[in-house]
Amino acid sequence: MKNPFELVTASKLAALEATELWCDDSRLDRVRGRESCFINGNRGTGKSMLFRVLQPDCQELLFPEKRPNFLSVYFPVQDSDFMAEELQFMESNRQKSVLSESHLILLILRQLFVVLRDSPQIVPSEFQTRFVQLVGERIQIAFEFSEVNLPELPDSDYEETVKRVIELFAVEGDRIVNYVVRQLYGPEEGYGGPLFLFDGILAPIADFFYEEMDRCLFILIDDGDDLPRSHTIVLNSWIARRRKSTVFKVSTMYAYKTFETRSGSNIQQQHDFIQYDIATRFVDYPSEDYVDLVRRICIKRLRQARLLGEDGEPVDPELFFPADEKQNERIEEIEKKLIKTYSEIYSGRSVRDYVYRHLTSEYMRSLSQKRALGSYRYAGFRTLAVLSGGLVRDFIICAQRMYDDALRKSRDEVVNHIPPAIQNEVVRSHADTILSDISDIRQKRSGETGDWTAIANIISGLGAFFKQKMLSQGSVRRVFSFAFQSPPSKEMLQLLDLAVKEGYLVRGFISKKEGSGRRDLYVLTRRIAPAFSLDVSAYNGYMSLEPKVIEMLASRNAIRDWDDNDTVQGDLFSIGPDGEWEITKPDEQETW
Repeated sequence: MKNPFELVTASKLAALEATELWCDDSRLDRVRGRESCFINGNRGTGKSMLFRVLQPDCQELLFPEKRPNFLSVYFPVQDSDFMAEELQFMESNRQKSVLSESHLILLILRQLFVVLRDSPQIVPSEFQTRFVQLVGERIQIAFEFSEVNLPELPDSDYEETVKRVIELFAVEGDRIVNYVVRQLYGPEEGYGGPLFLFDGILAPIADFFYEEMDRCLFILIDDGDDLPRSHTIVLNSWIARRRKSTVFKVSTMYAYKTFETRSGSNIQQQHDFIQYDIATRFVDYPSEDYVDLVRRICIKRLRQARLLGEDGEPVDPELFFPADEKQNERIEEIEKKLIKTYSEIYSGRSVRDYVYRHLTSEYMRSLSQKRALGSYRYAGFRTLAVLSGGLVRDFIICAQRMYDDALRKSRDEVVNHIPPAIQNEVVRSHADTILSDISDIRQKRSGETGDWTAIANIISGLGAFFKQKMLSQGSVRRVFSFAFQSPPSKEMLQLLDLAVKEGYLVRGFISKKEGSGRRDLYVLTRRIAPAFSLDVSAYNGYMSLEPKVIEMLASRNAIRDWDDNDTVQGDLFSIGPDGEWEITKPDEQETW
């Protein structure tokens, strides 16, 4: 039986597969506007899937009764050769800039014409002759000063022209690559091939779609961080034009190289583009939006696998990923005792509030006293969704492993639920893997150098801090984030930025106590909570601390596997102005 949670690459999905799996129209609405947009998020937050459903074949299936007012051209940066190292050796910045522009134009336009080849109806028959003429004229201009002869193109045959142009763009793209590579063996004469520039060909073609068919050209640049700096500056210069007919949607993982343009100025948020940070969309806790999103994804995948209940509907994710009943029974017993105890101290709603805050913590404290904290089971759909930390891919990866493990241990050919023991085993193993990979530079998507050992120390230390706070008898015990009381050093900010880029921390914001401005809030990914047996069930607060605390963590390895009865040194907890933790409720915070 096929695993319903098989991990797939969004860009490789057929249109029908992509639309059947798509669940997040609210996210789609955020980026469908006719303005350039940077979509930021870690691996697994759904950037590529978002770009997939923006493409014409998916839009046609999603909205069959209404043609969209845009035409998307998807360009995956990772699938192209950008000669990043070779470009660094080119002595002439002007030549590098022009060749980078021509190269990027060719790559994008080739993708556009592949779309037109596969869907000829995009250009209605009454516009096709004029479109062919426009393309021919613009290509001729590109070859005007070229030492290379212009290949013959059809005068009016639309489909044949599209095919020939695709071939031409591929050949000329290779010509630029070969020229740049040859620079390594010594400077050659100036580039003698045709030059394809924004104003010369891309803008006129985009204007044609905009003026004749009222369709804005969306250029979807996936993994924009991986563009060479020269190509990035070219792209920024195009964005700075703010042309109505040409809009750029650029996905990044917080490592976009520069916002500089050719003129030396920078493109600016709101003025030239908007930003949509997918990673912080679900930072606030509890985020019912995210849990509901994962639930819809599960239902669609279970439907595709034909895992149906007695009513013929897909199995409820709550039943497919059941909680541990015995554990829940023990927690319910503690709940009754807490209600009785707190009713003698508090009144009204406060009783339920404190029970809600401390319930799971009290259960974990009881396990800790028996030196059995590791026996706590992370199970149940909601728990698994929260543990994925806003990264849908992490949920899918764990669910895929759970299904495979359950199938191996089942005597039947069909798995209709995942036992709690398997759920717990997989998410704990996943958390341990994430933790151990922090210091491994080979596992870093950003490819940036840095003191990853120090970052691993910080993450481990925070996990240990939060664990001890959870096992304390304080008023607020569930803590996953911290903010600085005073500005940290530049070196510390660089370490934290790397941790954010790789998804170990998520950056949010919190209001300053004085009421003026905001402070950065660093939220520990819940994906590693099982490595420290942290409670992820609900309410949480944050630490307010001096930079020296994080500096101390970075400089020495926090012990990950402390005995359950061990405590963190007291000096590290004297972190507030009065030696106390500062706590805030999520509903008292600004929107992150």
